[in-house]
Amino acid sequence: MSIQFLGMIGHRLSSETIAPVGPIFDRDYIVRFAQTHEAAGFDRLLVGHWSDQPDGFLVTALAGLSTQKIQYLLAHRPGFVSPTLAARKFATLEHLLGGRLAVHIISGGNDAEQRRDGDYLDHDQRYARTDAFLDTVRQVWTSEQPVDIHNDFYQAEQAWSAIRPLQKPHLPIYFGGSSEAAIAVAGKHADVFALWGRVAGANRRDHPAGARRSGETPA
Repeated sequence: MSIQFLGMIGHRLSSETIAPVGPIFDRDYIVRFAQTHEAAGFDRLLVGHWSDQPDGFLVTALAGLSTQKIQYLLAHRPGFVSPTLAARKFATLEHLLGGRLAVHIISGGNDAEQRRDGDYLDHDQRYARTDAFLDTVRQVWTSEQPVDIHNDFYQAEQAWSAIRPLQKPHLPIYFGGSSEAAIAVAGKHADVFALWGRVAGANRRDHPAGARRSGETPA
């Protein structure tokens, strides 16, 4: 099992112990902080998603163009951009960064935050939508010809993307969540499942069905 070191970058200086400093979209800070991570040898930088903050696609683009080797992990919350468009946006950004991009799918666990952007689905419905979203995105990324999309959440006719991911078969998909609904979707789609740090083997023991779906052997 390989080990990667990930950092996290925001759109301005702030933390649990530092009050926000500078403009809401601090270009100098984004560039400097990304370059600092690269110089320190980090493998990848997470760019987060919030319902009231600047767009992560543009934070990632600015940071990525200011660095040469470090990879990026862009958090994305399904439900607000159609999956056919999202597939093209992800692929375009990946080309801009020379293949240095993965996506981190977060379905949303806070009802109040979801409603700021007009989403009123409940917890399990959000994960069902994420499943449909990823089905569609992966089809658009990998299909050799236009496809029709028909599922409980999305419909499209002759969906197609002229821009294809540089990474094959597609951009790496990271996934966050700890509920049974999350684990079911992660087991189907995720290349990397982000979990809270726990005693070795605890996650496989507590979620054996998810472990089996992902090819793991429950401990």
